[in-house]
Amino acid sequence: MARKKQSSRPKWSVLGVARVPLKRPRAPKVHWTPDEHERFVTAFTLYPRKWKKIAEYVGTKTPRQTQGHGEYYLKQLERAGEEVPPPEKKGEWTAEEHESFLVGLS
Repeated sequence: MARKKQSSRPKWSVLGVARVPLKRPRAPKVHWTPDEHERFVTAFTLYPRKWKKIAEYVGTKTPRQTQGHGEYYLKQLERAGEEVPPPEKKGEWTAEEHESFLVGLS
């Protein structure tokens, strides 16, 4: 019995063109100017960990860039021994919080 001649193309190629996974181009590293950092610190005190609001306040950075800068900034605060604001509380409300909410509705 004669063997079938195998193609030199890989099995996963289509019409002779190999499918190669495309890599997303990385965004260039963006440095923060002293003025942007000042605005960041001001916004961070107003809106702790609200990256979208902080980005709007800074005006020249995206929320993702702001989040990355914020996480680095928080690590620096921890290393310096300064007080770091706690993350936003998620979960069930306490009875006191619920009462406060109901009073605010009326």
